[in-house]
Amino acid sequence: MKTITTTKVIGMLLLVVLSTNLAKAQNEAYLNQNLKVEPKTSTLNRGETENSAWDFSKSVPVAKYSPKALENTLEENHGRYDFDRYYPRKGTQSFVNIYVGLNNYLQDGDLPSSDELFTLNPLTSWYAALNFDHATRILGPLYLDWGIGASIQDLSFENTRVEVVVDRVNQSVDFVERMDRVGKKSKINMMHLNVHMVPTFSFGKYNSFRIGAGVYAGYRISSHTKYKYDDLNGDGQKDKFKDSLYINPFKYGLRAQMGWSSFDIFFNYDISELFEEEANAPRLNPVTFGVIF
Repeated sequence: MKTITTTKVIGMLLLVVLSTNLAKAQNEAYLNQNLKVEPKTSTLNRGETENSAWDFSKSVPVAKYSPKALENTLEENHGRYDFDRYYPRKGTQSFVNIYVGLNNYLQDGDLPSSDELFTLNPLTSWYAALNFDHATRILGPLYLDWGIGASIQDLSFENTRVEVVVDRVNQSVDFVERMDRVGKKSKINMMHLNVHMVPTFSFGKYNSFRIGAGVYAGYRISSHTKYKYDDLNGDGQKDKFKDSLYINPFKYGLRAQMGWSSFDIFFNYDISELFEEEANAPRLNPVTFGVIF
């Protein structure tokens, strides 16, 4: 073991030495290629030394940056290459943002009680979205944050024995507790196309505090239920039912967001109810809270 360790140490030292020499050789080659110093063709005059016979004026270009040009360069690089949410001094700046959050819903303005079969587990009710967002300066510190994207919502029930049953005859959505099964997971999944428009105040340039409130709307493009459980024989089962589930095809609501530097949080409240008005189903208003990357 001692011999192996010593060999490894020696090998690492050799690699360090070789890497250092290689880097030094590359630097010398670069300097020789780009910083060519040419001697004066004339002979030495009285009072000149050997060093003064070399003319550096034609060899090394000096870039002169005005403060304005340097500011524009930093501004362009920041807006183009950084992932910070940058609000421009004029015009529109675009971003590709990822939203990650948690879902729940309100019934008559309050969270459903734990006795309700449709009560959610908020820690497993995920929200994820990919958005093409834009920030347009309106006037002074006022901007319009707007964008379009796609989102996926999971509404995961706290009681894993609950099965969602759609009755087309009675136009109802029922939540049934299956006592003959050992539930593992039961949820409703929805996918939407969304747009939002949020007037936002941004106080500063780059690492600025910003806060805004506005509206959003969405169109449901898919929905399904997923139910994972063990049957009476102990075998794992998974039922997936693709259906509209009487979920509203359109949704709309209020949106608030706040951020500083590259960190932003958002809050969505659906004014529209989860299920269609004519459906015999609980009257629920989804809410989502999360962060923007």
